[in-house]
Amino acid sequence: MTIADLDRGKAATIEALRSRMRGMESTAVEVVGLPTPAALQRVLPALRIGGVHAVDSRSLALRMLATALPAGGWGAMIGLADVGVEAAADAGVPVDRVVLVPQPGEAWASAVAGFAEVLPVVLAAAPSRLAPAEAARLAARVRGADGCLLVLGDWPQPASRIRTLGATWAGADDGLGRIRTARLEVEVSAGDRVPRRAVVDLGGSR
Repeated sequence: MTIADLDRGKAATIEALRSRMRGMESTAVEVVGLPTPAALQRVLPALRIGGVHAVDSRSLALRMLATALPAGGWGAMIGLADVGVEAAADAGVPVDRVVLVPQPGEAWASAVAGFAEVLPVVLAAAPSRLAPAEAARLAARVRGADGCLLVLGDWPQPASRIRTLGATWAGADDGLGRIRTARLEVEVSAGDRVPRRAVVDLGGSR
């Protein structure tokens, strides 16, 4: 083997490595965080770790909780007294790994902060009244955590906001039975990006 052959072999190896690196760069995940339901990934690829994410649909919030929970991980549902275990399970929530605090009362903020600091995902119904300073303190505690907070309802300056524009439901004929399908048209705002829309099929959610 000549020196020229060695040089050609080295050049081919270097080019092969460069090609692999270009391929890895093209498939790299742009947003690091917890996964969102498939129908949302085009407009909201992930839930940012340390962020508060506001959603106004209970059914979608449950589906987002189910999707975001890592395998074997625990979550919490706080202040959702009107959501039964069966409804949560229908949405895919692993209810055997979710702490339920249906009525936290005056301890809402401390309960949410405490769980958000130790669990990967917490879903909490926004209280009817929360002082701006208290909301800011809670958001600061979530920012330092390794998980994220889903708020069902309104929240000041969330990392992302999912607003329902329209909904179509099928099932429960004459008020009886189970809802068979649900389709939501939503608008997603995240940071300073232009709001984007998506259609989310929720199957048999309630």
